[in-house]
Amino acid sequence: MIWLDSLWGFFSEAAAFALGVLVILSVAIIFDYLRQKKRESKFAPRFLLAKTGEEKQTSTFDSYEFEPDGRYECIVIFFVLGKKALNALLNSKNQKKEVGSKRIFVSSRLNDTQTTNLEVSVSIVLADRFGHIAESEYRGFVDYVEGVRTQLGSKAVLKDPIPDYTEILKSSKEVYRKVSHLDSILEFSLKSSDIIDLNLFRDYMEKLGYMETFPSKFVLFDANETKLSVAEFSDSKNVFKFVFNIAVSNNPTQVLKDMFDGLRWIAEYFQCQILDKNHNEVDGQSFENILNQVEIRVGQLKMGGLFPGGRLSREVFKLR
Repeated sequence: MIWLDSLWGFFSEAAAFALGVLVILSVAIIFDYLRQKKRESKFAPRFLLAKTGEEKQTSTFDSYEFEPDGRYECIVIFFVLGKKALNALLNSKNQKKEVGSKRIFVSSRLNDTQTTNLEVSVSIVLADRFGHIAESEYRGFVDYVEGVRTQLGSKAVLKDPIPDYTEILKSSKEVYRKVSHLDSILEFSLKSSDIIDLNLFRDYMEKLGYMETFPSKFVLFDANETKLSVAEFSDSKNVFKFVFNIAVSNNPTQVLKDMFDGLRWIAEYFQCQILDKNHNEVDGQSFENILNQVEIRVGQLKMGGLFPGGRLSREVFKLR
């Protein structure tokens, strides 16, 4: 019976060992879960503020109370006779008109005491980050202006003739050169040694506020539904590229910090490197240098009349 006692002792020790391993693994899993929850609570809620927490702007982008800028826009001015005709021109249907990739803006500098000869401007940007105004876009703008004249009849009088396309094309090309010089796109990449699990990655992107608009393509919108960031795979399935649009944000430096917190959060979980557009690793010091460059670019944008987060910047620098 000695061999039975030995066998029983062996199984008892094996069972105790297995139980000990199970306890250790359970504790490790619990600590890893708590660590993940702590990281989520640290980064994700703060990052989501960039999408949901800011108050929606209405004074300069969605309303008609702004001054068009002749440096960047083709402007046609109407004298509108009477408040009824004015209200017809400023209704929501006319406010949301777009031709091609460009929006037509309607603006008016009025006070409540004015009742006759009300001045209204209709404008479209001469260029954006993708190029100068196309002839088809110009024709669409002219059709809109002519439509206003037809709709209001004698109640709307043009201050000056509509400029022809050859007249504005030269200015449009100059505007495009200036916009290209001030363009404010930042690119980062997450590089993993292994293929990134898209399903798991999708969950983390959702926690950061990104919306998957196409398979494996994610977009972060702000409160005005303007694209702040676009993220997608590069040519390799172990590299995920992020594009940040600095010029469309009211507070580019803070938004970039929040976005980068999100990148570091994902990079830590997926064991990725964060690279800049030149494929150099981004550490704390290099990120501070990037923030300094962003501050310089913000100053340049303001000097050029393209205020970050403003109506023109959102139109000129928008992502498609």
